[in-house]
Amino acid sequence: MKAPVRVAGIGVVCVPGGGAGEPVDLARRLPAVLAALARTGPPVRLIQPIEEVAVLAAHEALASAGVSTPAGGEDVGIALGVEEGIDGIKAEYYRGILKDGLLGASPIMFPFTTPNTVAARISILLDLRGESFTLCGGTLSGAQAIGLAMNAVREAWSPAMLAGGVTSVGREFLDALARTGRPDDGQAGSGACLFLLEPSTSSGGSRGTGELLGYAEGFGREDVRDAVQACLEDAGVRVEQVKGVWVTAGGDARALLEPLRRFAAKVPVRRPPAPSLYAASFPLAVAEAVQAADAIPGPVLVIGRDCLAGASAALVRGRAPR
Repeated sequence: MKAPVRVAGIGVVCVPGGGAGEPVDLARRLPAVLAALARTGPPVRLIQPIEEVAVLAAHEALASAGVSTPAGGEDVGIALGVEEGIDGIKAEYYRGILKDGLLGASPIMFPFTTPNTVAARISILLDLRGESFTLCGGTLSGAQAIGLAMNAVREAWSPAMLAGGVTSVGREFLDALARTGRPDDGQAGSGACLFLLEPSTSSGGSRGTGELLGYAEGFGREDVRDAVQACLEDAGVRVEQVKGVWVTAGGDARALLEPLRRFAAKVPVRRPPAPSLYAASFPLAVAEAVQAADAIPGPVLVIGRDCLAGASAALVRGRAPR
């Protein structure tokens, strides 16, 4: 059993077409954030939708925890899951090269063909000087970012970490999925979900909406079962103590719940109705579970799986504001 990690703040952004949560009016809300940042530095210009939702979610996670921005100092690091959200940018960039040769190589778009640019932009704009990590594990990259950040906080590598996933799925990506035999009936859209994680023993009083109790991953034939078992061991919680289950969008609910078949009928099981937001799906499910403190007074298990026989599981506990 390892120490829990406090969720001090949550930032959730899903633009129209993203398909999860309440749509965010970027045209209204983002300029206010950028204007505030520009008061202490040069004017801020964002280029890509994935950059817009990531910066806004990061800002809201810090703001909800009472952390002003630009933050400054080395107290806050970032672990960001980014994968398919970069694919459409790469496709557009290389399409320009194929059409116009070197003259078609946009210097503005080129940095965004590298996944760690998004985390770097968040760090620069919000003045986060802690360590920065970018995870590229496909659909579960947002989950893996949460696991890495939890470990960083637990082991005191970082006093606090922003962690989660971000994506921007364009038509090019959805068309490519269809051509490879993995059609997605969702619409193009963008989404991000980031948490500010701190040690549960750190100063801050009652600040926070809940705790992350455990996290684990599994691979191979028994990926889900192994992930769930290791997660419960990590948290020091018995399976009978779990009070709810969240299954991430896009997963095989039947397969995901197989490790919990003995009591799945006795606890609330929630599957988000929205289409998958890929790297952001698992963090979004964690956010929903954390915020369900009033309805489910106990640990909630979040389970996600990708198409490559890999699974992630997180155990969370909500804490209603005092």
